[in-house]
Amino acid sequence: MSLLSPDTLSLYIAPERIQAVKARGWGRRPVEVYQRHAAVVPGDNWQGLVRVCQELVRQSRADRLHVVLSDKLARYACFGWQEQLRNEAEDMSLAQFNFDDVYGARASEDWHFGFSAGKPGASRLVVAIPKTLHAVLQELGAKRPRIVSLRTAFSTTLQRHSQAMGPNGWLVNLEEGRLTLACWTHQVWRWIYSVHTDITTPEALLARIRQEIQMASTSLKAEQLLPIFVHAPLLEHLPMGSLEGVQFIPLKTTLADPGPKYAFPLMGLQP
Repeated sequence: MSLLSPDTLSLYIAPERIQAVKARGWGRRPVEVYQRHAAVVPGDNWQGLVRVCQELVRQSRADRLHVVLSDKLARYACFGWQEQLRNEAEDMSLAQFNFDDVYGARASEDWHFGFSAGKPGASRLVVAIPKTLHAVLQELGAKRPRIVSLRTAFSTTLQRHSQAMGPNGWLVNLEEGRLTLACWTHQVWRWIYSVHTDITTPEALLARIRQEIQMASTSLKAEQLLPIFVHAPLLEHLPMGSLEGVQFIPLKTTLADPGPKYAFPLMGLQP
């Protein structure tokens, strides 16, 4: 380890396992890959996941820590612009009220909320993760290595590939057992949701996207193809197929920049 060439550990945390990549230097050259099985036990305050994280942190002896949470551990919403709201506290209150409206009275009390950046007049995305999980992760990063970023799978994909996206489109993030979709037009978010799924083939993903287009009543014009950005590491080595009126744009992560997500499929390795 060296301040001139820091080691970075990136953790991808899902309820059933944790994957990790240790990278070296400012270029983040991958040098070690790990996978550990984990289990979420009701009432243990996420201690099963945290113990595995602590083991990986000790083993890696890294200087910096990036954490990405599976979308299985998050909930999303699209938060429209409200001119009458005067500050972040009022934004938060309305977001929590909407959350309670969907998930039940006082449900928001158990969740930690965050907002995407947005300019005045534009909608933003809201992400919520369990408060207890957020607290134990902050405790994990209280000592070296410090947590330098904490994101969800969808927000990591968005942050990593945002420069490739235009003013209109869809973003699809497929994990094992979870599908998250979002839509924006004229650089403004319109909707987002995340659902359980058993999609394991490009054909199944294509069929689901076709269904979502029909449900969204999206107009598909040949002269204005709908760009759909697809991040699906488990399927990216397979042909996606085609859909009339749609331009599929695969989002891939190169070997030189494995990032914190899905360590094994991204790097072409097997656990």
